[in-house]
Amino acid sequence: MAQFPGDNRMPFLWQGSQLFDTLVEDDLVQVYPADAMESTGYSGASPATHDSPGSVVYRPPPISQSPFNVELKPPRFDVQWRWWEDEASFILRAFTVEAIKRLVQFRLYHDDNLPRSILRSRDANAVTAFLNSLLPSNDGPIVAQLTHYDRVDKLLSLCRSKDSEARPWSWLPTTPFSDLGYETIARDVNEESYLQFKAVRFEDWVHYSLGYPTPSVEWFLVQHSQFSSYLIDYFNECPDQAHKYVEVEKHLRLGSPFAHQAVLCCLKSKGIVESDGAPLSTHKLMQFLTIPIQNLFTTQQNGLILMLKKLVVLKIRFNRIYHQGSDINWDSHFEAESPLLDEFFEASSPRTLARSLTHSDDREFTGLCLRSFVTEDSKFHQLTANWDDLCTVTEECSLAYPDLVDYFKNCVQDLYNRRNYYSATAILHGLQKANPQRFSFNLLFPTPNATLHSSAGFPLNFFDLLDSANNYGSYRKLLQSRPGLPFLAPHAREYQSHGEQGLAGIFPLPDL
Repeated sequence: MAQFPGDNRMPFLWQGSQLFDTLVEDDLVQVYPADAMESTGYSGASPATHDSPGSVVYRPPPISQSPFNVELKPPRFDVQWRWWEDEASFILRAFTVEAIKRLVQFRLYHDDNLPRSILRSRDANAVTAFLNSLLPSNDGPIVAQLTHYDRVDKLLSLCRSKDSEARPWSWLPTTPFSDLGYETIARDVNEESYLQFKAVRFEDWVHYSLGYPTPSVEWFLVQHSQFSSYLIDYFNECPDQAHKYVEVEKHLRLGSPFAHQAVLCCLKSKGIVESDGAPLSTHKLMQFLTIPIQNLFTTQQNGLILMLKKLVVLKIRFNRIYHQGSDINWDSHFEAESPLLDEFFEASSPRTLARSLTHSDDREFTGLCLRSFVTEDSKFHQLTANWDDLCTVTEECSLAYPDLVDYFKNCVQDLYNRRNYYSATAILHGLQKANPQRFSFNLLFPTPNATLHSSAGFPLNFFDLLDSANNYGSYRKLLQSRPGLPFLAPHAREYQSHGEQGLAGIFPLPDL
C-alpha cells in the first residue's frame, strides 16, 4: 500500500519537482510524477466545485489521510524470460524505422534511455534516412544542419506518442447535499473518474502491465486517492451529510470501480457501512486490463515484430471500448487475445488467408441445418458471432493500417472465387465500417451494369455481396446459381418473413 511522507496529508504531485519516496509492498519505489507531468502543460489550476462547475477556485490540499490506499508500484509479472526486452535491443540495432517507431511508441523496455543509446551507435546515414522518412520533404535542409545526436533525439520525439494532459481531480463535495440527488452525485463522480481514466493511453497500460513504473497511471491512482481525502474532509465538516453517501455508493457500483472504491473506503472508515473484509486493491481493480495484456507476453509466440503490429490494432480496440464508448462494462476483461488477428498477420499472402478462412469456415458450418434457423441454436449463434468478429477485426486492422486495404481486396476476390460468401461479406463490411466514405456502396459501384472495375478497385461482381436492396436480393439470387457458404443475416430475415421457403438455395451446403 502506498505510504506518503508528511503530516497525514496527501501531497499535491504538481506542487514541485520533488521526489516522492513511495513505500509499496515493503519495497522503496522512487516515483517522479511531478517531473513526468511537467511537459504536459498543466497550469496548476484548482478544481472546480458544484457551485461553479466551470470556474477555477482555490481549494487547499486535503487534511485527512486517504482511506483509499493506492498501490503505485506496478503489478508483478513473473516470467522466466522477459523475451521482449532482448528482442527490443535487436530491433533498435538492426531493423527499419517502422519497427523502431512501434517499439518506442509502446516502450517495451525498462530503461527509457535504451533507444537513444543504441540509435546513437547506428550508422549516421541510416538514422538520417529514418528521420527523413518521418518528416515532410521540405525539411531536408533542417535535418542536414543537425548533429547525429540531435537527429537521434528528433527521431525519438517523432516516434513517441503525444503525452496526455495531466488534469487534477475537479469534483468536490462543496454544495449542500440536499441541492443534488444521489444519482446526480454518483453520475458526476463517475464522469470525473472516467475523464481521469481517458487520460491514460493504451501504450501506458501496456507499459504498466509489464511491471514498469508509469507516471500517467500513478497520476490516475493518486487523483482517486486525493478525492477520497477530500470526501473524508467533507464528512468531518458535515457529519450529518456523510450517511447520505450510502445511496451514492450504491449507484456507483455499476460505474467506475475506482470511484466506487474511493467512496466505499470513506464510508467504511467512518463506520457508516459495515466492513465485510479488506477493500479491493488497486491491482485487483485493474486486472480487467493488466491480466489480458500480461497473457499476451507470457510466452514468446511469434516474436516482438508481430506483437508490436498486434498492439497497434489493439490500441484501436481499446480506444473504441474505453475512450470512445458511452457504456463501459468495467466487469468485462479487455479482449487482447485474438486468434483471428494472429491469423491475419501470420498469413503470407491474401490467398493464404482466404484458404485458411475457408478451411475453418467449412469446418464451422458442419452441423448447420434448417432447424438452426428455426431455433437459432448454438451453431447459428456461433457462426453469427464469428462473422461479427471477422468484420470487426477487419475494421480495426484497416483503421490501424490503411495500406492493408489492397491486401483485403485481394483476399475478398479469392474468397469470392472459392464461393465463401460468408467471410467475403464480413471483410467487405469491415472495410465499409472502417471508411464509410471511401467504401460507400455508391462510390464502389456507380453503375450496377458496368463491365469495368470500379474506381476503388473492387471487381463489379462484388456488387452482389454489398447491395443491401431487397434484403441483399442480388446476393441471394447469386447463391441460387452459384451455391457457396452463405452470408447468414439475409437468410435469417427471409425465414422470419417467409418461413422455410426463405431458405431455398442454402441446403445442402456445398463441399468447398
